[in-house]
Amino acid sequence: MNNLIFNKGQGGLGTPLPGSDYISALLFYSATLPSGFSSGSRIKIVYSVADAVALGITNASLGETKSTATYLFTNKGAVGDTFAITCATIASTSPIPADATAGTVTLASYTQVTADVVSVTTAGDRLAAEINLGTPTHGFTASNNTGTVTITAAAGQGLFLNTGTPYVVTVTGTIAGTLTQNVVVGVPSEIDIMYYHISEFFRMQPKGKLYVGIYATADVGTFSNITDMQTYAEGAIRQIGVYYKSTAMTDAHSTTCQAIGVALAAVYRPLEILLGGDLSATTASALPNKRLLTAYGVSTVIGQDGAKKGFKLYKATGKSIGSIGACLGTIALANVNEDIAWVGKFNLSDGSELEYPALSTGELIKSLSTGSVTNTDNFGYIFLKKEIDYSGTFWNDSHTNVALTSDYAYIERNRSINKAIRGMRFYLVPELARPLLVDTDGKLSVGVCSNFESLAQKALDQMTNNAELSAAKASVNSDQDVVSTSTITIVVQLIPTGTARTITVNVGFTTSITN
Repeated sequence: MNNLIFNKGQGGLGTPLPGSDYISALLFYSATLPSGFSSGSRIKIVYSVADAVALGITNASLGETKSTATYLFTNKGAVGDTFAITCATIASTSPIPADATAGTVTLASYTQVTADVVSVTTAGDRLAAEINLGTPTHGFTASNNTGTVTITAAAGQGLFLNTGTPYVVTVTGTIAGTLTQNVVVGVPSEIDIMYYHISEFFRMQPKGKLYVGIYATADVGTFSNITDMQTYAEGAIRQIGVYYKSTAMTDAHSTTCQAIGVALAAVYRPLEILLGGDLSATTASALPNKRLLTAYGVSTVIGQDGAKKGFKLYKATGKSIGSIGACLGTIALANVNEDIAWVGKFNLSDGSELEYPALSTGELIKSLSTGSVTNTDNFGYIFLKKEIDYSGTFWNDSHTNVALTSDYAYIERNRSINKAIRGMRFYLVPELARPLLVDTDGKLSVGVCSNFESLAQKALDQMTNNAELSAAKASVNSDQDVVSTSTITIVVQLIPTGTARTITVNVGFTTSITN
């Protein structure tokens, strides 16, 4: 039946979320600055993908150098000769058979007529015209110069066509010529990667607030720009994703970022740091154990799309793309006490993107042995996984780069205690430098103790009421020499919420049911 369908959109008004747990940042290291950025203005705030596009961060392959190939006609051929040229694009390497079939595109296929065989120039004119007729479909273009046809690749192919023999010419008859591959070397777009991670962030958290920073690749390794961004945000950033492909990711990067995180926490600006560096030259079997580090405020994210947008970018750049945007968006969506691996709440697949999980090494999860996947999890990496008989894609866990015995072995533990600290500080700051009454024995008065306990407890009660903590208590011992030390100590005990990382079910047959 004929019908008229209305689909209501969501998020277009940009209505802000309550609180600030969702405030996030993406730090990119790139030599390319989109139009809305400059060397003197490297940080911007966006509330949507549209905001990013307005700043010049698009998926239109801006800054890309498209590779070229040439075909030089040495014989014009005759009427009735046939000519066909195909090109194996990025999609030809897709693990999805349907995509692989579509990935080898026919750029031109025709039979020569009288006008085509006047000269090698007219033969070239026909080939260029046929390729350009198909441009709306395949994206390739062509031009002819006295029988030398230059073929320019479609946008987004990056460096994929630089090697091998992606172009194939098939002729019948007397047509002759020379096909030259890789005449102009393709250079991928850096901006496409930025767009991808920003769009993935907002796909997971449509109502997020995102600081975007773009800094020179020379700063990779120091990561001082994390501090720059948190300073710019006046401490508002709760979690930051760092993407870089110019340098292979190392354990030293985690250690350096941990020191930055500790320094920021010391000035009341704590945040979680997610690293997404290049692992394209390694394999799952060679990954180092992140649980041997002491970087409890840092997580290493190595999940990557294995067949769609992320996969195409991986092939176009030859470098790890990862899923830092999606991971950051999931954290921004989650309550501070929630594991991002919660299957019932955080499905990462939209039916296409992240539907085929891979590692940022380029290896598909399904191609790895169960032992290899388990080992990668045990080593403290965050990646993508599937669940048997359950649709969707999910994070494996919320690991940080520290031993499992640490209280801060998971992101939600860090987020919970950092929120508690930020909340208590908010209520306690007005009490700085206030006078403290003591009893005749020099001990703190009951009223002073109660006041400080209640102020700290306000923030804690808010979190327990929101089920972000199981329980919490602030207490002040009256037996403190505040007259001599000018220091009052508050002891705070937090009971975090638990996480059902393992569910054990004992099942068996019986002759009767017992209570």
